[in-house]
Amino acid sequence: MAAKLHIVKGDTVVVRRGKEKGKRGVVKAVFPKAGFATVEGLNIVKRHTKAGQQRGNMGAAQSGGIIEKEAPFPISALMAVDPKDNAPTRLRRGRTADGVPHRVAVRSGEPLRESAKGA
Repeated sequence: MAAKLHIVKGDTVVVRRGKEKGKRGVVKAVFPKAGFATVEGLNIVKRHTKAGQQRGNMGAAQSGGIIEKEAPFPISALMAVDPKDNAPTRLRRGRTADGVPHRVAVRSGEPLRESAKGA
């Protein structure tokens, strides 16, 4: 089973290391089992693809060429951005008065948005 991650889809993050160090972006997808996440507009790689085979009478062939896409970052290389002062912060899990779990920015104590799937 994969560990519960602090970074979720839709979070604004800062890259902590590597060629994209210091850049910010929004998380597009998170892969908990692998421990990776893709960030919009960062870590762009080029993939050279062959044209796909045409299928049936109406099927369009998949075009080949050089495709640019985002490669995933390790979760450990990403740090969430505090919504209050727009600075990188660690995240902590807390509970509201009625016992609902939520994520909290350590820097400001500000609660963060939960993922679409829940806590």
